[in-house]
Amino acid sequence: MKRITLVKEASYLAIAAHGTQTYDGYPYYYHLEQVVDVLKEYGYTDDKFVISGYLHDTVEDTDVSYNDIHQKFGLDIAEIVYAVTDELGRNRLERKTKTLPKIAENLDAIIIKLADRIANLRNPKKKGMYAKEYQVFKTLLYKPDHAESMWSELDELVL
Repeated sequence: MKRITLVKEASYLAIAAHGTQTYDGYPYYYHLEQVVDVLKEYGYTDDKFVISGYLHDTVEDTDVSYNDIHQKFGLDIAEIVYAVTDELGRNRLERKTKTLPKIAENLDAIIIKLADRIANLRNPKKKGMYAKEYQVFKTLLYKPDHAESMWSELDELVL
């Protein structure tokens, strides 16, 4: 009997968890595929990146918990997903102010967040919101010699 890979399990879990949620009028899975495509485009093809790409919004936007991810996919992936999960706050600025330093502590989470942001910014409708917060985003997350090509694309997309 053929075993389903962890990558496929992650994609199936994400599809089920996001249910009827949408992204720009498409099933939410569309956004998750965009993030995974960006990861692959930049050479982040290890399972931990692809799995985290599929799961990056599950704890924030669904009933899936950190413990669910930890049990099924291990500590590294659970920590990456936790790092990119927005903290509670009264508004976007407060949530991001709490979340970005948490992402900065995990180099793999920075990669996932960059892929997410690139996927979002490739949609011109989203540019305004992300352009306003880009300087703080980059100041808190940029690490020299880490994902430089992704940062270059973000610079181009925002500026």
